[in-house]
Amino acid sequence: QYMVDHLKFPSLQEAKVVRDEYFERYHATAKALTVAQQEGRFPPDAPIFDTAHLANYWATHLDYSKLGGPKTEFKKQLQSLSSNITLIAFSNGPRAYVKRVLESLDLWDLFGEERLYAVDDVLPYCKPEAESFEVIFKNIGNPSPESCIMIEDSMKNIYQAKKLGLKTVLVTGKSEEGRILPSDRPQADHPAVDCSIETIEDLPRVLPGLWENPAVFVPL
Repeated sequence: QYMVDHLKFPSLQEAKVVRDEYFERYHATAKALTVAQQEGRFPPDAPIFDTAHLANYWATHLDYSKLGGPKTEFKKQLQSLSSNITLIAFSNGPRAYVKRVLESLDLWDLFGEERLYAVDDVLPYCKPEAESFEVIFKNIGNPSPESCIMIEDSMKNIYQAKKLGLKTVLVTGKSEEGRILPSDRPQADHPAVDCSIETIEDLPRVLPGLWENPAVFVPL
Protein backbone atom coordinates (compact mmCIF):
# COMPACT_ATOMS: atom_id res chain seq x y z
CA GLN A 1 0.00 0.00 0.00
CA TYR A 2 2.89 2.35 0.76
CA MET A 3 4.28 1.79 -2.73
CA VAL A 4 0.93 2.74 -4.25
CA ASP A 5 0.29 5.72 -1.99
CA HIS A 6 3.78 7.24 -2.04
CA LEU A 7 5.88 5.66 -4.81
CA LYS A 8 3.32 6.02 -7.65
CA PHE A 9 2.85 2.30 -8.37
CA PRO A 10 -0.43 2.01 -10.33
CA SER A 11 -1.77 -1.01 -8.43
CA LEU A 12 -1.17 -3.22 -5.41
CA GLN A 13 -0.50 -6.17 -7.72
CA GLU A 14 2.28 -4.35 -9.61
CA ALA A 15 3.78 -3.11 -6.36
CA LYS A 16 3.76 -6.62 -4.92
CA VAL A 17 5.60 -8.08 -7.92
CA VAL A 18 8.51 -5.68 -7.45
CA ARG A 19 8.43 -5.85 -3.68
CA ASP A 20 8.48 -9.67 -3.57
CA GLU A 21 11.26 -9.96 -6.16
CA TYR A 22 13.60 -7.62 -4.32
CA PHE A 23 12.66 -8.77 -0.83
CA GLU A 24 13.61 -12.30 -1.91
CA ARG A 25 17.03 -10.96 -2.83
CA TYR A 26 17.68 -8.71 0.17
CA HIS A 27 15.24 -9.69 2.95
CA ALA A 28 14.94 -6.05 4.00
CA THR A 29 12.26 -3.78 2.60
CA ALA A 30 14.36 -0.62 2.95
CA LYS A 31 17.27 -2.02 0.96
CA ALA A 32 14.99 -3.87 -1.45
CA LEU A 33 13.16 -0.71 -2.47
CA THR A 34 16.37 1.33 -2.63
CA VAL A 35 17.95 -1.12 -5.08
CA ALA A 36 14.72 -1.58 -7.06
CA GLN A 37 14.62 2.15 -7.74
CA GLN A 38 18.31 2.22 -8.67
CA GLU A 39 17.66 -0.57 -11.16
CA GLY A 40 14.77 1.28 -12.81
CA ARG A 41 11.87 -0.75 -11.44
CA PHE A 42 9.89 2.23 -10.07
CA PRO A 43 7.41 4.29 -12.09
CA PRO A 44 9.25 7.14 -13.85
CA ASP A 45 7.46 9.82 -11.80
CA ALA A 46 8.16 8.17 -8.42
CA PRO A 47 9.89 10.32 -5.79
CA ILE A 48 13.27 9.24 -4.43
CA PHE A 49 12.65 6.45 -1.92
CA ASP A 50 13.45 7.56 1.62
CA THR A 51 13.96 4.94 4.35
CA ALA A 52 13.03 7.45 7.06
CA HIS A 53 9.73 8.20 5.31
CA LEU A 54 8.90 4.48 5.15
CA ALA A 55 9.85 4.09 8.83
CA ASN A 56 7.51 6.90 9.84
CA TYR A 57 4.71 5.40 7.73
CA TRP A 58 5.10 2.02 9.44
CA ALA A 59 5.43 3.57 12.88
CA THR A 60 2.20 5.54 12.51
CA HIS A 61 -0.02 3.36 10.29
CA LEU A 62 0.39 -0.26 11.43
CA ASP A 63 -1.79 -2.09 13.95
CA TYR A 64 0.65 -2.98 16.71
CA SER A 65 -2.07 -4.69 18.74
CA LYS A 66 -1.56 -7.68 16.42
CA LEU A 67 1.72 -8.34 18.26
CA GLY A 68 -0.29 -9.57 21.23
CA GLY A 69 0.60 -6.94 23.80
CA PRO A 70 3.34 -6.78 26.46
CA LYS A 71 5.50 -9.88 27.00
CA THR A 72 5.47 -9.40 30.75
CA GLU A 73 6.71 -12.81 31.88
CA PHE A 74 9.40 -13.05 29.24
CA LYS A 75 10.59 -9.57 30.14
CA LYS A 76 11.02 -10.70 33.74
CA GLN A 77 13.05 -13.66 32.51
CA LEU A 78 15.32 -11.45 30.44
CA GLN A 79 15.77 -9.05 33.34
CA SER A 80 17.05 -11.95 35.44
CA LEU A 81 19.91 -12.66 33.04
CA SER A 82 23.42 -11.95 34.23
CA SER A 83 24.75 -8.44 33.80
CA ASN A 84 27.61 -10.06 31.87
CA ILE A 85 25.21 -10.78 29.01
CA THR A 86 24.63 -8.10 26.39
CA LEU A 87 21.28 -8.11 24.60
CA ILE A 88 21.20 -6.62 21.11
CA ALA A 89 18.11 -6.12 18.94
CA PHE A 90 19.13 -6.47 15.28
CA SER A 91 16.41 -5.99 12.68
CA ASN A 92 16.06 -5.43 8.95
CA GLY A 93 13.21 -3.07 9.77
CA PRO A 94 13.70 0.70 10.03
CA ARG A 95 14.59 2.06 13.48
CA ALA A 96 11.37 3.98 14.15
CA TYR A 97 9.31 0.90 13.32
CA VAL A 98 11.42 -1.52 15.39
CA LYS A 99 11.28 0.85 18.34
CA ARG A 100 7.47 0.88 18.14
CA VAL A 101 7.47 -2.94 18.07
CA LEU A 102 9.68 -3.16 21.16
CA GLU A 103 7.60 -0.53 22.96
CA SER A 104 4.41 -2.44 22.13
CA LEU A 105 5.93 -5.59 23.62
CA ASP A 106 7.18 -3.61 26.67
CA LEU A 107 10.75 -4.67 25.88
CA TRP A 108 12.18 -1.33 24.80
CA ASP A 109 13.91 -0.54 28.11
CA LEU A 110 15.89 -3.80 27.85
CA PHE A 111 17.61 -2.41 24.76
CA GLY A 112 17.28 1.35 24.34
CA GLU A 113 18.82 3.43 21.59
CA GLU A 114 22.37 2.11 22.02
CA ARG A 115 21.49 -1.57 21.78
CA LEU A 116 19.08 -1.39 18.87
CA TYR A 117 20.54 -1.93 15.40
CA ALA A 118 18.01 -1.41 12.64
CA VAL A 119 18.58 -1.45 8.91
CA ASP A 120 19.20 2.33 9.05
CA ASP A 121 22.27 1.66 11.18
CA VAL A 122 23.94 -0.82 8.84
CA LEU A 123 22.95 0.36 5.35
CA PRO A 124 24.05 -0.09 2.59
CA TYR A 125 24.14 -3.58 4.13
CA CYS A 126 21.43 -5.63 5.82
CA LYS A 127 20.98 -9.12 7.20
CA PRO A 128 22.13 -11.64 6.04
CA GLU A 129 25.14 -9.79 4.59
CA ALA A 130 28.27 -10.39 6.66
CA GLU A 131 29.13 -6.68 6.61
CA SER A 132 25.98 -5.85 8.58
CA PHE A 133 27.09 -8.15 11.39
CA GLU A 134 30.56 -6.65 11.30
CA VAL A 135 29.16 -3.15 11.89
CA ILE A 136 27.57 -4.35 15.12
CA PHE A 137 30.59 -6.35 16.27
CA LYS A 138 32.77 -3.28 15.84
CA ASN A 139 30.37 -1.07 17.79
CA ILE A 140 30.05 -3.45 20.76
CA GLY A 141 33.75 -4.09 21.24
CA ASN A 142 34.53 -6.83 18.71
CA PRO A 143 33.47 -9.92 20.67
CA SER A 144 34.41 -13.23 19.11
CA PRO A 145 31.48 -14.57 17.06
CA GLU A 146 31.85 -17.87 18.93
CA SER A 147 30.83 -16.08 22.14
CA CYS A 148 27.58 -14.83 20.61
CA ILE A 149 24.15 -16.35 20.04
CA MET A 150 21.82 -15.32 17.21
CA ILE A 151 18.12 -15.88 17.95
CA GLU A 152 16.35 -15.64 14.61
CA ASP A 153 13.28 -16.76 12.63
CA SER A 154 14.86 -16.40 9.19
CA MET A 155 16.83 -19.29 7.73
CA LYS A 156 18.83 -16.89 5.54
CA ASN A 157 20.05 -15.11 8.63
CA ILE A 158 20.67 -18.37 10.47
CA TYR A 159 22.90 -19.58 7.61
CA GLN A 160 25.00 -16.42 7.74
CA ALA A 161 25.24 -16.37 11.52
CA LYS A 162 26.52 -19.94 11.56
CA LYS A 163 28.93 -19.18 8.72
CA LEU A 164 30.35 -16.33 10.80
CA GLY A 165 30.78 -18.63 13.81
CA LEU A 166 27.83 -17.61 15.99
CA LYS A 167 25.71 -20.12 17.88
CA THR A 168 22.19 -20.17 16.47
CA VAL A 169 18.68 -20.53 17.87
CA LEU A 170 15.91 -20.83 15.28
CA VAL A 171 12.44 -19.56 16.22
CA THR A 172 10.09 -21.72 14.13
CA GLY A 173 6.82 -20.03 15.08
CA LYS A 174 3.49 -21.74 15.64
CA SER A 175 2.41 -21.64 11.98
CA GLU A 176 3.44 -20.54 8.51
CA GLU A 177 0.73 -17.85 8.41
CA GLY A 178 2.17 -14.49 7.48
CA ARG A 179 5.54 -15.85 6.44
CA ILE A 180 6.53 -13.83 3.37
CA LEU A 181 8.98 -16.11 1.63
CA PRO A 182 8.24 -19.84 1.21
CA SER A 183 11.96 -20.31 0.57
CA ASP A 184 12.67 -19.05 4.09
CA ARG A 185 10.55 -21.59 5.93
CA PRO A 186 12.15 -22.83 9.17
CA GLN A 187 14.29 -25.98 8.96
CA ALA A 188 14.93 -27.05 12.53
CA ASP A 189 17.01 -30.05 11.43
CA HIS A 190 19.40 -28.01 9.28
CA PRO A 191 23.09 -28.25 10.32
CA ALA A 192 23.22 -24.45 10.70
CA VAL A 193 20.64 -24.64 13.52
CA ASP A 194 22.13 -25.40 16.94
CA CYS A 195 18.71 -25.59 18.58
CA SER A 196 15.15 -24.49 17.83
CA ILE A 197 12.24 -23.07 19.78
CA GLU A 198 8.63 -22.53 18.78
CA THR A 199 8.30 -19.12 20.43
CA ILE A 200 10.76 -16.84 22.18
CA GLU A 201 9.18 -17.68 25.53
CA ASP A 202 10.59 -21.21 25.17
CA LEU A 203 14.16 -19.92 25.44
CA PRO A 204 14.65 -20.47 29.23
CA ARG A 205 13.47 -24.07 28.92
CA VAL A 206 15.69 -24.90 25.95
CA LEU A 207 18.77 -22.94 27.06
CA PRO A 208 18.64 -22.90 30.85
CA GLY A 209 22.41 -22.41 30.91
CA LEU A 210 21.90 -18.76 30.02
CA TRP A 211 20.32 -18.38 33.45
CA GLU A 212 21.97 -21.17 35.46
CA ASN A 213 25.57 -20.69 34.32
CA PRO A 214 25.73 -17.39 32.45
CA ALA A 215 29.52 -17.10 32.72
CA VAL A 216 29.71 -19.62 29.85
CA PHE A 217 27.82 -17.36 27.46
CA VAL A 218 28.10 -13.83 26.12
CA PRO A 219 25.14 -13.82 23.69
CA LEU A 220 24.41 -11.29 21.00
